[in-house]
Amino acid sequence: MSPTSKVERRRIADRQKARDLLQNIVTGEADAYEAYRRLYGLWCANNAALQELRPLFRMEGIEADGHIVVTTEFRGQVVSLAKSILPQFATS
Repeated sequence: MSPTSKVERRRIADRQKARDLLQNIVTGEADAYEAYRRLYGLWCANNAALQELRPLFRMEGIEADGHIVVTTEFRGQVVSLAKSILPQFATS
């Protein structure tokens, strides 16, 4: 197994996980906060493959790796951003 193919498989798998989480946020199948934290874990592990997620972790007043007050507004922002980001994963 070549290192390139291993890296590419990881990139594809991480993008599929992110796509699934975003879809679950949009459809309401996943709790916005829990899915947000899982997306952040993916981002930390392989952000080069998941650049589209950047807006989620740049929300004003939210520290993705810190204390987060989960409000209706926070959940709404996560859902809104997930809706705008998801199409970017459809073609990758």
